Amino acid sequence: MSSKRIKGWLCADPEKILEAITRAIEHRTISNTNCWYLIFYHDRICCIPTNVSVPPDIILGQFTEDQAQAGFTTRDRDGINEYAVHFFKELYK
Repeated sequence: MSSKRIKGWLCADPEKILEAITRAIEHRTISNTNCWYLIFYHDRICCIPTNVSVPPDIILGQFTEDQAQAGFTTRDRDGINEYAVHFFKELYK
């Protein structure tokens, strides 16, 4: 399986992107910052605490513990999802 094909699953199916975001949020690391970045790193979407320095071009979004526990507003979740889909379309042009 080629590297391009492995990466392509994200841009080929926006639903897979949304599933990867949900999985990353559910499996986020414990952090005392109560705030995380959703990032694309090593061909996967994951969460890291906001006190970790990362290049801004791999950040897909940001969320708080309250959002993760109580649920995202439709507007917040749609914003993260739309940005992520756009990010992968641009990445794999």
